[in-house]
Amino acid sequence: MTQLRVFVSGSILQYRAMFNWATPLGYLAYKLLLPVCQLIFLVQLGTFATGRNNVLYFAVGNALQVTAINGIFGVVSTVGNERQYGTLPLLLASPANRLATFLGRAAVHVVDGISSVIIAFVVATLLYGLDLSHSNLPLLAGCILLISVTTCGLGLLFGSLSLIMRDVFTIANTVYYLLLVLCGINFAVSRLPGWAQVISYSLPMTRGVAAARLAVAGAPLRDVLGLVAGEAVVGAVYVAIGYALFRWLENRARLGGLQEAL
Repeated sequence: MTQLRVFVSGSILQYRAMFNWATPLGYLAYKLLLPVCQLIFLVQLGTFATGRNNVLYFAVGNALQVTAINGIFGVVSTVGNERQYGTLPLLLASPANRLATFLGRAAVHVVDGISSVIIAFVVATLLYGLDLSHSNLPLLAGCILLISVTTCGLGLLFGSLSLIMRDVFTIANTVYYLLLVLCGINFAVSRLPGWAQVISYSLPMTRGVAAARLAVAGAPLRDVLGLVAGEAVVGAVYVAIGYALFRWLENRARLGGLQEAL
């Protein structure tokens, strides 16, 4: 219990330290304006292109994809700011558990991502008449949690790259928009070319979004178990790769003074 308390308090402290510029007003604007405006824009664009009969498809997909904003950009910023603020050498010299430090970078963003999705679903319900009365809400909640975790896994990978790259956000922006195209947010993955489908199913969100859509339709867990398990495996792979990269860069820093070159 003590270790859990230390992990939680450390995660919150890291979040506050790396985002010390965020005033309550600025945070609320970020939480409300960005996801809500993006949701409305993409739903309106999709329905303009395909007709009003598809509005709920776009509403659900784009309500779920806001987790990627927290998972990718939030986590990349948290890890990358160690370099910008000059605290990277202190981190590398500390005796702290590296796995706990690494995962702690994402913990608050998982919760933050879930809250963003809740806000997006409220907006989709109010503006577009999204009906959740027949949904499997526990399963939907589990899918939202899973998507938030797996997108943070992708963010941890690119966050590790930010330790050696001056502008990792260029890559992060590219990957974020690729998720919008490839992960079944605004159109079915089956409409993609075969090679793009292979990429799609190697990314977080693809299976999670498909499972969440079934949960909104009221499907039981047994119907989505394969999708949920696949999403969890993909997320775990990205976390493992990101952590391995993090440790490799740390060893390079110790051997070659990488932290002074950053």
